[in-house]
Amino acid sequence: MCGIAGIWGEVSQERLQAMADALRHRGPDDEGFWFSVEHRIGLANRRLAIIDLPGGRQPIANEDGKIVTVLNGEIYNYRELRAELVGRGHRFRTNTDTETIVHLYEEHGIRAVERMRGMFAIAIWDENERRLVLFRDRAGKKPLYYMETQNGFAFASEIKALVAAHTAPLELDQQALADYLTWMAIPASATIYRQVRAVQPAEVVVVRDRRIAQRGAYWQLDMSPKQTLDFDEAVDRVDAELREAVSLRLRSDVPVGVFLSGGLDSGLVTALAAQASADPLTTITVGFEDAAHDERPLARRVAEQYGTRHQEVLVKPDLEDVLPKIAAAYDQPFADSSAIPSYYAAQAAREHVKVVLNGDGGDEVFCGYRRYLAGRLAGRLRAFDGVCGRALWGMTRAALPTPRRTRTPYAFAHRFIRGMGLPPAERHLAWNVDGFTPSELRKLLQPDVWSSIVATAGARHVAELHAGLEAAGAVDRMLAVDFATSLPNELLVKMDIASMAHGLEARSPMLDHVLIDAASHYPESVRLAGRQTKPLLRALGQRYLPTPILTAPKRGFEVPLVRWLREDLRTLRDDLLLQPTGLVADICQRPYLERLVRGKTRLDPRRWSTRVWMLMMLALWDRHVRPNS
Repeated sequence: MCGIAGIWGEVSQERLQAMADALRHRGPDDEGFWFSVEHRIGLANRRLAIIDLPGGRQPIANEDGKIVTVLNGEIYNYRELRAELVGRGHRFRTNTDTETIVHLYEEHGIRAVERMRGMFAIAIWDENERRLVLFRDRAGKKPLYYMETQNGFAFASEIKALVAAHTAPLELDQQALADYLTWMAIPASATIYRQVRAVQPAEVVVVRDRRIAQRGAYWQLDMSPKQTLDFDEAVDRVDAELREAVSLRLRSDVPVGVFLSGGLDSGLVTALAAQASADPLTTITVGFEDAAHDERPLARRVAEQYGTRHQEVLVKPDLEDVLPKIAAAYDQPFADSSAIPSYYAAQAAREHVKVVLNGDGGDEVFCGYRRYLAGRLAGRLRAFDGVCGRALWGMTRAALPTPRRTRTPYAFAHRFIRGMGLPPAERHLAWNVDGFTPSELRKLLQPDVWSSIVATAGARHVAELHAGLEAAGAVDRMLAVDFATSLPNELLVKMDIASMAHGLEARSPMLDHVLIDAASHYPESVRLAGRQTKPLLRALGQRYLPTPILTAPKRGFEVPLVRWLREDLRTLRDDLLLQPTGLVADICQRPYLERLVRGKTRLDPRRWSTRVWMLMMLALWDRHVRPNS
């Protein structure tokens, strides 16, 4: 795990050093540089030493030095690839997974990435072909950003490294701002800056003469054809595939731990890791004083069953202190409130281990959200899903009282009815991120900002994804859209930034692409059997976990956001959002903004808190990050 960067064009030691310094938190153990004066290109790396501690310094070249690479991430099947490459005559100087990349590239060129099983952002300089090649892993675990300018091409693991090497001012992307207010995060390939773009998950980018010459996907989520198997067969296969994915992710020359919440996904990862580990496993759980959000008792049950070296951390968040740090860590506006416990969990874990496994991806691969149940029901109510039907749903929702609490049966029913009154693409947004709607954006944004954006861009993107899934069922469509949007743009960004802010590597067995490919071909009737979410994992959990883990309500690293915004953060909230200057004041219409902040709308508590939180995190980014750009 590392931070990587490079410049092709006006390269210098000073500029590369500035980029490496900006990435020090991602790789606190070492740094390395490589230059080609002839081709005016340089690569930089900040290293978090995990594999081959003394010999794994990057950048790493092949035997004749014509192919050079830097890697952020891990290639989990590097041992198998290495044995194959040695058999074909390649000579290795180290035992690191990074060196596998250059030799695999010698054999297969750009298609080498198809052989890699891992999480990664990779840059390869190929002197023979005079090209720079960038890769990103299939799910989008590891980030990679780039800039094309008149003076050359630059890339880095984080935007702050590009800012460190770029002297001209960066312009805000107004459409990205609107997309942030829709999604709670900025969808790739856009960023908050017009000049900076992101390599997308499963994408390869080829650069020639300092300009992008070719780009495309080397892998895609494929939902068909469906396999013929029953539920019990599927559980057995998931057991074997997840066990292998966990075992691969235990490969490390430093101790490995697990983020253990009280949930099903991390519990399964803990169980399988404990069984596969030669030494007692370290588990880390973060808890809160608020019992409704404290998962320590359930996590303790799993830790006791598997005899782990269990570490519990009681978090009493100093919100006014930590929020600016979190805003700065994310480089651009980011509004998932679970970034707070994730940040504290990573900070606590780093005191005990350098590598942690987690349960990320279980919800998106195995139907872990209630909205998938809603989507299945919507698919069965197609007769009521036309224009007239949606109008009836809308009138029904208008007649119902606004929910006063979240996560209640009535709140779920109200949200379902509200979504059924919308076209399918808008429904997906309402049931998923539930950010500002186009009509709300029109009330919120200043006229000049409103006229410069496409407020329906989020729904259009979902509609485009749906169009490529016409033969898929309602649940498969939702899973595919989440895999392409909220998973890489929000959830995986959250874990990458939270962990790397503390020099911690986070590995996600449930996002192993072999496991994903297998599960995607299971019929919907198997993947979402019955009336509960994640039926396959629940059945698997019966083999390995205490019963209370299987029956506990989903919490998802939640925080008491409504209470915080009404009480603990009220002063900061008003200071950030109602001040007369700053980005929020510049882009928002004051009357609507004040009504929203004061809670003078008909929004239910969940939707109100989501919108206010998005604006607060935007204001914090503006105050603590934007001036430095």
